[in-house]
Amino acid sequence: MKILLPTLDFMPQTGGVARYIKSIDDTLPEVTISYWKGFLAHPLKTFIRMMKESSGYDALWIHHIFPLGTAAWFVHLFTRKPYVIFLHGMDFDQARRSVPRRFLARRILQSAKKVVTNTHALKREVDTFADVKAMVVHPVVDDALIEASKVTFAEKKRHNDIVLLTVARLVSRKGHEEVLRILPSLKDIRYHIVGDGVHRKYLQELITELGLEDRVEMKQHVSDKMLADVYRQADIFVMPTKKTAHDREGFGIVYLEAQLFGVPVIAVNHPGVDEAFIDKVSGYAIADNPMQLKQAIKRLANNPDRRKRMGRAGREFVLAGFTRVQEMKKLRSLL
Repeated sequence: MKILLPTLDFMPQTGGVARYIKSIDDTLPEVTISYWKGFLAHPLKTFIRMMKESSGYDALWIHHIFPLGTAAWFVHLFTRKPYVIFLHGMDFDQARRSVPRRFLARRILQSAKKVVTNTHALKREVDTFADVKAMVVHPVVDDALIEASKVTFAEKKRHNDIVLLTVARLVSRKGHEEVLRILPSLKDIRYHIVGDGVHRKYLQELITELGLEDRVEMKQHVSDKMLADVYRQADIFVMPTKKTAHDREGFGIVYLEAQLFGVPVIAVNHPGVDEAFIDKVSGYAIADNPMQLKQAIKRLANNPDRRKRMGRAGREFVLAGFTRVQEMKKLRSLL
């Protein structure tokens, strides 16, 4: 079977969806990726392009209900070509923002050959909403990062301070500000921020306002090779995400990546995110609360044995269930 996967998200573009699709591309030679880089989605133009490109393929695999899922549905109506819909969280939320959208989203999901979600939490939502039986295929860690993580921890940092780390887009819901605001009350702790986004200028101004210039390091662009070093130098990974009306953390590959390098994680206990680590075993699931965030950081910062124990458990957790071959092979049943 020949599958076409048209997408607006693909490497070297950053983000969980782009990495997820790259994992499919690396695993299943039957799937052809068509990266619509810079394409301005318009309903009619999207449908016409998908009709043309899907000629000669047996099926379509689509990420997001709107706009590509809508086009795939219309292609199906005209040609009976089957399609599979992959959902990641935020896209499902956006598809239910109005009565017309909810009606159309339900039809698109019910007409799909299969619906695939990235977490069990999202599966439960989708199954209830559309009366379908979705399958779960989790995001996975990159093969190269697994290889890099095998380097002995003898190279770990040689300084006395505890290093907190966040790797994420610089947007308000990722929780950088919450970490920065409690940092002045935490002694001998530094904070490394890796990523870029619309919140950069605000965070830089906040760092100056709080007098944290000598304790906070921001890195805008980090290669995959450098990223391994960043994780290796960290003691605690922290990303206290927030759920907003139009956005949420559907899972969080970065939690997996941190654990791969033996770094315990701290995350807000959102559905889906809680599947990326084991609470009280490889990290701490907390409420969206500054006091709980501070307590979790102190609990790990003050106990190196606990960090080491949780780090080992986290690495085992990731390697046991979140490698590319283990997860993506589940999709062979859809071929």
